[in-house]
Amino acid sequence: MILGRILGWVLLVLAVVMASADAVMALGPADYSAILTSDVLTLLTGGAPEAAAPSRSLLATAGAALLDLPAWVVMGTFGTVLLFFCRPRVKRFRFRRG
Repeated sequence: MILGRILGWVLLVLAVVMASADAVMALGPADYSAILTSDVLTLLTGGAPEAAAPSRSLLATAGAALLDLPAWVVMGTFGTVLLFFCRPRVKRFRFRRG
């Protein structure tokens, strides 16, 4: 559980850094192009994600839509989900003796 919380916080920090980088690029003089999740995946794996066949399944379509989102949205969402599911639980006793 502690590893999930640490990874969640790291993903949230990365989301803030990516969102600020997007804001700086949007205010710059050049054309604005957001940092997409597919760009981050390409940098991490060293190759571009493969395109699916023309008759896409629902899972392939959802994956393509996920890769077209800004990277800070995806990282922030995954970080928040990890922090939520790996949070420390308060143990309550339903039946106490004494």
